[in-house]
Amino acid sequence: MVKRVAVVDHKGTPRLHGGSVIQVNEHGYETKELSIPCFRCGVCCTRYQVCLSLVEARQIADELGFAWDEWLDRYTDQSWPGAGSLLLRQRKGACVFLEHVEGSNMTRCLIQPFKPSSCREWKPGLYRRECREGLVKYWQLTVSCSGQLEGTKERLMNFRSFIESLMIAEGADASTRMSVQSMLFRI
Repeated sequence: MVKRVAVVDHKGTPRLHGGSVIQVNEHGYETKELSIPCFRCGVCCTRYQVCLSLVEARQIADELGFAWDEWLDRYTDQSWPGAGSLLLRQRKGACVFLEHVEGSNMTRCLIQPFKPSSCREWKPGLYRRECREGLVKYWQLTVSCSGQLEGTKERLMNFRSFIESLMIAEGADASTRMSVQSMLFRI
């Protein structure tokens, strides 16, 4: 188990290395990082090639309505030597199931409801290099050493509205939305 060291920023907010906020209770610091919603930049989907089990692959093929052999030929990397697993093919430097949403800073996973476990287990965070890269690339925002978003007021407000709309769409309650907003924007 990796030991993490908590630090406290200038306002007394406990943080982990890299600026991620941690939750605090009456017994001391918890090492559970507060999650942020995925802002759909797609950087992680360009950085990694997804490994999936044969069961997951069959589920995706069935959900998409493909015959098994046809799905294997179209969507998997044939150079992968694994016998019990497969790699999803990449197209144009990204997962074959990643689609850029025209006229926006977002991407969309075409198999979101039944995506592989490695994708479901990915947790976005301000400490992640990929998420920071997406913030710079699509929003021109950076993360300070204390874990706060930095950028022009206009860009911060646009991103804040965007995050709020994502959380509402995902069914986050008002308390969760306020926690994330205050963590990201120092409300």
